[in-house]
Amino acid sequence: MFIADKRLYINLTNKCNINCPFCSMFSGPWNSTHLNFNKFKKIIDRSEGSFIEVQLEGGEPLLHEDLYLFLEYLRFTKRCIKIIISTNGIELKDHLERLITFCKYSNNNHYKIKLVIKKSINYHLYNLNNNIFKECNDLYLATEFIPNFKIEFNVRLRKEDNWIIEKLKEFNILKQSKVFELQNYGRMNNSNYSKPFIVQNINKFSLFASDGKYFNHNLIKRSNYEKTLI
Repeated sequence: MFIADKRLYINLTNKCNINCPFCSMFSGPWNSTHLNFNKFKKIIDRSEGSFIEVQLEGGEPLLHEDLYLFLEYLRFTKRCIKIIISTNGIELKDHLERLITFCKYSNNNHYKIKLVIKKSINYHLYNLNNNIFKECNDLYLATEFIPNFKIEFNVRLRKEDNWIIEKLKEFNILKQSKVFELQNYGRMNNSNYSKPFIVQNINKFSLFASDGKYFNHNLIKRSNYEKTLI
């Protein structure tokens, strides 16, 4: 058994299928920077020891054509306890079966790796899809008992968004949700929200931009750098 206490947060792409007005990474449909596999491999190989989690984010990571190659490499290293995919969920229905299969194969291959899908909920996604709360409830119920596979909801609130909390209660997904306010960076720079922080309040983590550039702990510098990428 190995002890892992480090976390990696890796932007796989700055491309996204929506254009959220509060995006911390300045992502959008017009962007085209994608982390290539060789750079991803170097990030993993040069990070010493084992990882309690590797979070794949963006942009929209489900748009990256090499996503499953990244997942397979993390499994191959046998150094990662948990993989997190942070997604807006728009493409999730097209990936869900394959993601579950990846998780089941890991469990049957004598190396258990936990896969967590963090699906976003916010007012902007609700405006695009008024059924989002029911769909999230259906998604959770459909995957609740799959070993080492978990659905969580990342809920970002404006100050006037208490109605979202009531919706989470109504559709019985509040316990599965991590709720926090928007943060003051990215497209929300100079707003009256708090400065950015890693929600888990952890110390040992590393940040990487969508071209592989390393930013240590500096969320704001990574965000400002992502703004410069095409």
